[in-house]
Amino acid sequence: MAGKPSPFVQANGPWIIRKALSDYLRAKNMFDNMDREISTGRDISFDYLKKLSDILYTIKEDLYLIFKRVIDPLERKFEKAAKITPNDNEIEFINNAGLLFHKATVARELKYVMEYYATDSKDYKHTKDSLDIYWIRIKELFDDGIEMIKHLLVEYSKNIIILEFLLEKERYVTEALGESLDTLLQRIEAKEQFDDAYVRVGKYCLESGWRDRAKKYFGEALKINPKNVEAGKLLAQPGYFRL
Repeated sequence: MAGKPSPFVQANGPWIIRKALSDYLRAKNMFDNMDREISTGRDISFDYLKKLSDILYTIKEDLYLIFKRVIDPLERKFEKAAKITPNDNEIEFINNAGLLFHKATVARELKYVMEYYATDSKDYKHTKDSLDIYWIRIKELFDDGIEMIKHLLVEYSKNIIILEFLLEKERYVTEALGESLDTLLQRIEAKEQFDDAYVRVGKYCLESGWRDRAKKYFGEALKINPKNVEAGKLLAQPGYFRL
């Protein structure tokens, strides 16, 4: 049954994708903090770079838990496994995470080597020049990855677990993606009003026993569209929410 995703993949796929996206945004935030430190003339530690490469390694491996590996990109051949066959956007994102891991790993090793040279030595300067080149490439890859995530969010618009993540972590997500939540939701929902997205997430939270969250999302739906009948009815159900 290699052509069909396993029960594990079917059950855990949405959660693993959510975790991978969350970890990617965390890695991007970590890199941005280091980049700001460098721009002010401050040094960054080997340990901090190691943490970055460790997160990227986890993302790469998590994605391969649910997606088939590409064996032949030109012929679009994938490994025989009970996993999801990734589409073009997913392949690009997986490759991006893999490249980031490898570049960050080289960068951390270059940083490690630099600690053994005097700052005015020829070897130190040569190693630092190499690190600077890798740093620029890592920055470019992260910028590319953020754009990939924006495209993937549109594809995952029906994935309620990922949609709930966007709404729950609004500030964190919007800062990392560089767009307001309204803009993101308008793209995902493909319409001007996106109150139904809040209703769907609210119903998911209600079914999961998170009543306070559900009440918040139904309320947000009504702020966007006071005529949203479903949100009004769900909020009005007796015994569901604390007044």
